Amino acid sequence: MTATPTSAGPELLDERSIGGILVHLLGLVTGFLGPIVVYVVSDHEFTRTNARHVINWHVTVFALWIVTFVTFFLGADEITVGGEPTEVSLLPAPLDTVFAIVGILLLIVLMVAILLTFVYTIVATVKAIFGSIWAYPGSIEVVERYR
Repeated sequence: MTATPTSAGPELLDERSIGGILVHLLGLVTGFLGPIVVYVVSDHEFTRTNARHVINWHVTVFALWIVTFVTFFLGADEITVGGEPTEVSLLPAPLDTVFAIVGILLLIVLMVAILLTFVYTIVATVKAIFGSIWAYPGSIEVVERYR
């Protein structure tokens, strides 16, 4: 029986790149800053698309963090400075309570988003290893296709 050579299929590194795989892990470490650099300097479509998805997710989480912080801060009616409570409420009494409750709910959503960041990074990295591109669910499309 003679062995016939089997075709290895398409060259995987022509379709995907190491940068397209590692950009997800880079995003986990650097947030959206590392993937922005990868997106700008890369000319490989697989890498740029994966970097775009990572940037979109991390910018979404960062925006959620800012909104949560501002809402929670506006809802705070006092803070402790040097062991002394100090009034810091910028809003009238009923509104500061509403903002505090919304801030707490946003804080819970932010914690879930941070947990999902780890899960999404693992899923997207595994998908990229096998050559497919995976958009992070729930991310806002901040970076559109350029070029």
